[in-house]
Amino acid sequence: TILFHTDAAQACGKVNVAQLTKGVDMMTIVGHKLGAPKGVAALYVRDECKIRDFDRGIMLLGGGQEGGRRGGTENVPYCVGLGKASRLAVANLEQNTLRMETMRTRLYRRLREKIPTSVELRVNGPTSPHDRLPNTLSIGIAGIQSSTLLNAISNKVAVSAGAACHSSGSSSVSSVLKAMQVPKEFAEGTLRLSLGPSTNAEDIDRAATII
Repeated sequence: TILFHTDAAQACGKVNVAQLTKGVDMMTIVGHKLGAPKGVAALYVRDECKIRDFDRGIMLLGGGQEGGRRGGTENVPYCVGLGKASRLAVANLEQNTLRMETMRTRLYRRLREKIPTSVELRVNGPTSPHDRLPNTLSIGIAGIQSSTLLNAISNKVAVSAGAACHSSGSSSVSSVLKAMQVPKEFAEGTLRLSLGPSTNAEDIDRAATII
């Protein structure tokens, strides 16, 4: 039997992840991605997915409070924060998704207006905007190095060249962009911009002007 785990950190609070539980054995969600404090997360484990063999490569064991899966005392206030943030995310999911998708579209259009037409832009990801996360814009700008641009604007706009787990300060192209077959000239100039439910049109226009 092969167990299937998915990292849904970026999806929670942006899309309906309940449907994902039908096709996975385990799913990780991360609190600070949906409004809870940093340092708290949760692991969904399908009912039929049980730990049977404790001697087959399992790195962590624990007490009953964690279902035998890890040790340690729960951070109760953070757990409560995650629960509350999750309830709010579910209650406001539809309106937040629509709002963030609208702001993401505005951001791309403003960038296209501000950046000279002689400079090629490429949206990384599926062609249909509805198949991408509503709050995230990954855009490749031909002819620049993202690290150079970040050095110039990082104190004005919260933007990155990739995931936070990609090596800090690394000038190498993300392995994810390579797997997506993003052309080198766009991968080297890729910026990742993330929005939140409270991001407004003024924020978008200011960020596009600075970039």
